Amino acid sequence: MSRVRIGVVSVVAALLTTTVAASRIHSPRPPAVTREIIAVYLGTEGTDARSGMIEAVRDMRVALQRQAASSGRRVVMRGVSLEPSVADGVRHLSQFGTFDEVSLGGNWTNSAVVRYLGSDMGDHSRALIPQVVVLEREVREGGPESLVVGPERELARYIGTDQINAWVRRGTPLAP
Repeated sequence: MSRVRIGVVSVVAALLTTTVAASRIHSPRPPAVTREIIAVYLGTEGTDARSGMIEAVRDMRVALQRQAASSGRRVVMRGVSLEPSVADGVRHLSQFGTFDEVSLGGNWTNSAVVRYLGSDMGDHSRALIPQVVVLEREVREGGPESLVVGPERELARYIGTDQINAWVRRGTPLAP
């Protein structure tokens, strides 16, 4: 009888140890949060080739990546070409190097153009190109099969070659 009790106690102890170890492996961890800096470049081939924007955007990318790495953020580069055709837009944006996301074709009715410049192209103070819009958002893992993308918050907007070049020369400073 005592052997049976010892055997039962051993089995129970083994089950408890296994249960405790399994709960540690599967214990809920806080969701991972990534803060992203999004730089949206809007331009067209005619203005970019003559204005130094190609070099400015390349320098902007490097400076933003350096800052983001030092503050635990990630950089997302979006390129928006106002060239009327997709093929011309691809050719245009390829001059800048790589983008994480692109929006091409449609000229002034391109959905990204309307989103970032507004639907009233008569507002010439806001609808000028080239332009850089700097945004921030959080991306949170809501679970093993869930991703929650927060709203984008505008940090800054640089309109025209003078503003963009001046910001890039200053090292693309971002708000904390």
